[in-house]
Order: sequence, then C-alpha cells, then structure tokens
Amino acid sequence: MAAFQNFEEVWAALGRLYDDIVKLQESQQQTTIQLDRVTERIDRLAEGHERVTSMLATLAGTVTQLASLVDSHERRLARMEEQ
Repeated sequence: MAAFQNFEEVWAALGRLYDDIVKLQESQQQTTIQLDRVTERIDRLAEGHERVTSMLATLAGTVTQLASLVDSHERRLARMEEQ
C-alpha cells in the first residue's frame, strides 16, 4: 500500500471513498426497490396458483360426479337392453 505524499492526495482519496459509498447506497436502494417488486409479483403468482389449484380441485370433483352419473346411466341402459 502506497503512503500518501500530501494532504491533497488524502483528501482526493477520501472524496473517491465518499463517492463510492454514495454509489453503493444508491445501488442498495435500487436493489431494495427491485426486490420489493419481485416479492409483489411472487405474491400475486402464489395467489393465482392457489386459485387455479382450487378450481382444479372443484373441476376434479365435478368430473368424478359426472363419471358416476354416466356409470349409473350406463348400468340402467344395460339393464333395459337385457329386458
């Protein structure tokens, strides 16, 4: 590590350090904003997923009921055909 030759070099280095700190803080703020947006999107996707899962469960129940009804009608038709 090189030693500073005079006060101006120290002051310039401190200025660069300050600028870097400000840039890092701005970058951190932007990252936080982006993370919040991503989190919101994930939450919306999770809600959508829950709705789709619920609809699929309802659909599966309806299909099961319809299949049972079809079986019942087929058995009735088979009995009618046997007579």
